Amino acid sequence: MLPLKEEILHIIYESFAKWSAGFSFACTKNCAACCTQNVTMTAIEGEVIHRLLREDGREAWLAQGLREKGATFRPRMTTNDFAGACLQGEDIQPEQVGNMSPCPFLEEGCCRIYEARPFACRCFASEQRCFSGTSALLPEYYLSASTAVMQIIEHLGQGEYWGNMLDVLAALCDLPENKSYAALLPPSFTNQARMQIIKAKPLPGFLLLDGKMEKISPLLDAIFTSKVGEKTVESILNGR
Repeated sequence: MLPLKEEILHIIYESFAKWSAGFSFACTKNCAACCTQNVTMTAIEGEVIHRLLREDGREAWLAQGLREKGATFRPRMTTNDFAGACLQGEDIQPEQVGNMSPCPFLEEGCCRIYEARPFACRCFASEQRCFSGTSALLPEYYLSASTAVMQIIEHLGQGEYWGNMLDVLAALCDLPENKSYAALLPPSFTNQARMQIIKAKPLPGFLLLDGKMEKISPLLDAIFTSKVGEKTVESILNGR
């Protein structure tokens, strides 16, 4: 049986996949222009990746991928920090662009952790073919929906690690179930990664563009009304 938070995370993933199924994307297998090291996620998403690789016996493969990661930066704000500041009317300056080098989990243009990939990877898509250095093309309401789901996932993992995917994975190597990874990494590697991450924050309110709720509300309703046992996801997220 999965931990409660991971069970809710999979409900969120499935709800988004169903909601976005009607979109026409240009993305195809081996199209990996967007698969960079500039990906953020929560500790819960990292634990899903770790579980997959432990079950597959790929601890050494993961350690090698982490050793190949490029330089990362410590973000100043999480998605919910940014949303809260915007909702308060603050003028927020954009943060520096992260590492745009290819993700170390790519092999021949394919993601080797695809089934466990974090939401930032699941929601990234484009209506036109992307190439290195170009931008994706997506409708505004899709971007708003993706941001709302990121906010929910962060709320689910509040108080735990949030940051660059590779830093979060490295930091999670200090968990008892992941100790075998630590021996495969350089000394202090995990501590250095932990210095690059911050903590996930609770949901301050949704950062939605005006007029987009009609298209997004079916997705949010599907997430919040789903049940885990006798409780809805909404009640669990609200601590009831």
